[in-house]
Amino acid sequence: MINQVLASYKGRQDAWRFEAFDGVFPSESHGDLSPKFHPSGVAKPFYGLTVVAFIDRDSELYQNLSNFQNRIRTALKIARLESNFSFLDPISFHMTLCDIVASPTPIPKPYTERIIQAAREIFPQLGKYPDLSCQLTTMGVDLSLMLLAQFETEACLKDCLTLEKRLKDSLEVDERSFLGHVSLAYFLRSPGSNLQRIKDILYPFSREALGKFQIDNISLCYFRDMNNYTTLMSYNLLDGSFNCDSSTIDIATLQ
Repeated sequence: MINQVLASYKGRQDAWRFEAFDGVFPSESHGDLSPKFHPSGVAKPFYGLTVVAFIDRDSELYQNLSNFQNRIRTALKIARLESNFSFLDPISFHMTLCDIVASPTPIPKPYTERIIQAAREIFPQLGKYPDLSCQLTTMGVDLSLMLLAQFETEACLKDCLTLEKRLKDSLEVDERSFLGHVSLAYFLRSPGSNLQRIKDILYPFSREALGKFQIDNISLCYFRDMNNYTTLMSYNLLDGSFNCDSSTIDIATLQ
């Protein structure tokens, strides 16, 4: 019998599942144009602070995701539909644990400094989570093409939710609730009359298992667009070690 916490999480995921995508974006998504990308696919300036778990570039999962993204891109290119998307640089592949702030204009320096100070205090106190992992096995679609994080046990999901709550409480933020995913590409515009063609092309990829994501490290990052993240500090969930890079970074250079 599926646990209530897992059931609630899966229920929230349903709106993002590939099968549910109807080509209609949320009303707050700024109409037909992406707030994060130019029509050419080049990333627009888009700033923010976030706590994420990056996909290890030396891992098999990273290679699987990069290959998966390339195969999707090639299939869309053959059908002359690639221009509907902007594909992310693989070095940006990550799963967000705690949204903090995002804006088309630079984040004010005093706010950034406050978040850094609060994170310096909470990160070393987070404790160890040696068994935190999920599976990336299902395609999701919202404003982006993504892999949805599937948690096999209630304990793993609860660990993620606990981390999220502790971070939100300490950083004094309350953005969207955790719904684990790794984005691969963003829509540049509504698919319109191309919806069914796009869905037909993506369908063979929609249930492909990419592998296990072992969540060993989390990072507080400042981003300037969807491909450029600067790590300000990181915390190892296996051994509890803490590394703070923010003291060597001039916040003004991030603006």
